[in-house]
Amino acid sequence: MYLRFQGRIKNERADSYLGIFQIAYELRDSDQIEKHFELELVKNIKWLKMHLKSPKELDYKENFRAISWFNSNALEPLKRIRAIKVILEEYGYIIDTLKTNDPGIIIYEDGWQVVAKPKKT
Repeated sequence: MYLRFQGRIKNERADSYLGIFQIAYELRDSDQIEKHFELELVKNIKWLKMHLKSPKELDYKENFRAISWFNSNALEPLKRIRAIKVILEEYGYIIDTLKTNDPGIIIYEDGWQVVAKPKKT
């Protein structure tokens, strides 16, 4: 099973919703976050940046609709993502957790995540 954490803010460029990382960066860079939440947010973002690969496939123009999903067995990354989710929700962001066994056409995969292009409907 795969999990995706996304907000309810439309990403017009990709015809999807902003993922949790995009929203977390937005809050981190704002002047509205309290210091203790900022420290916790930055700690978890740094851990994820150090341990999760940022797939180059996301940079290719033909993959503009691709989105990232976590493998449900990625326990430590999911723990960090859920900590970020709590902070974002404290600031009024609604973060949905999507679950699927079929994330789409997989263009990248490692032990913790996949990047997939949604299948055309």
